[in-house]
Amino acid sequence: MRFYLLNLYLLRVLMAVSIDALCFVVAAAASWFLLEPDFPVHQYAIATAVGVLCSFVALYYTGAYGLTTLGSGRRTVESIFGAMGTAFVVALLVYFSLRTPPRAMETLAHTAAIYFPLLVGGRLLFRMVSKMPRFSQHVLVIGTSDLGLAIAKAMHERGNLGARLVGFLSDDAIQRRSIEGVPVLGKVHEIEKIIDHERIDRIVVASKSRSEYFPSEELLAAKLGGRHVESGVTFYERITGRVYLRDLRPSYLIFQDGFRLNPVSARLKQLLDVTVSAVGLVALAPVIALCALAIKLDSPGPILYRQERVGQRGRVFRVCKLRSMRHRAEDHTGAVFSREDDDRITRVGRILRKTRLDELPQLWNVLVGEMSLVGPRPERPEFMDALSERYPYFRLRSALKPGLTGWAQIRHGYVNDVDGFEEKLALDLYYMKHRSFMMDLLILWKTAKTMVLLHGV
Repeated sequence: MRFYLLNLYLLRVLMAVSIDALCFVVAAAASWFLLEPDFPVHQYAIATAVGVLCSFVALYYTGAYGLTTLGSGRRTVESIFGAMGTAFVVALLVYFSLRTPPRAMETLAHTAAIYFPLLVGGRLLFRMVSKMPRFSQHVLVIGTSDLGLAIAKAMHERGNLGARLVGFLSDDAIQRRSIEGVPVLGKVHEIEKIIDHERIDRIVVASKSRSEYFPSEELLAAKLGGRHVESGVTFYERITGRVYLRDLRPSYLIFQDGFRLNPVSARLKQLLDVTVSAVGLVALAPVIALCALAIKLDSPGPILYRQERVGQRGRVFRVCKLRSMRHRAEDHTGAVFSREDDDRITRVGRILRKTRLDELPQLWNVLVGEMSLVGPRPERPEFMDALSERYPYFRLRSALKPGLTGWAQIRHGYVNDVDGFEEKLALDLYYMKHRSFMMDLLILWKTAKTMVLLHGV
């Protein structure tokens, strides 16, 4: 039986995480039997569980579970070395700052020495297993439309999804042998022969027009025969994490599942917003105070910067941030997008933006209900007309509370012109369709990684 998960990449990540965890448990058990330490077994079991969690965090933060890393031996080894180095430094800090059981460092060193080769071997095993037919799919795309080509490009960029594009079935009048390096296997009416010959597992329909010959009976027979059939828009959305905007019709937004948050997730999201913002403002007050002092010493002007933004249902509110630009930076230019290497940003401001610390005062906006922890980025009123004229669905983002962070922010970062908002809108619409409490937790987790690794703008 083949695997048909909603997220093909997730299967590979879960497989890699499971192998890594098993390797750590085996290494810890081997250290126990080799050294026979004199502390209780239950304490060692708890320490092993903590070690599994810490190793996962270290591997995640060094990119070991990234899409490109999973398919690259060199990047995998680099991420493992980075994770082991990080874990070693943390272990030393813990050892010298806390009271640890006798022989704890010796046991940890033995565990690490066994874990490293096991981890490398486990990743080799992962790469072998992930290439097995049971863990991969042959995909056939019907149609050579712009959507079909976009799917081909997306699959090429994500070669470790566990899905291989076998080729196209053309609905063009002119037969071509290949398009963008992907073979055209034949015409649409030849679908039955090609499905059997190429052992197709998944059929993606990206036809230009349904007025031409559409193999409805053949597709139904394929679906009843166990093959997965889905629309090109849905498949593209699932493998890229964004909505396909080109030729997007209102009917897709109206009749597709999603675009609503179930009551339980809505309550949990509200509770998370209030709890994290209240606790965060208190706990991070010393950090905010240090940032305020640095701002004051670095450049003249106020510490806090308040700016009008468009919130839920188009209501305008004033967002609160730590000032990262020169005072009165827009007096001569008016409202303009920030740029990479923007000369208006102060020295301290660059650090604040890299760490996202300039956003911390927005926790107050979250606490009073103007924002949420997770949601679309609030835009300035001065830009809304131009963006809405260029992208007809842009104002749909205002159906939700804007977020301190969000799916578009962690996937694409900031943009510095109107053209760049197409990608952001595609990501925001994906979040609006699929949002859930668990997705919010994932976004917050990835935001923490962005702050720690200084990947902000």
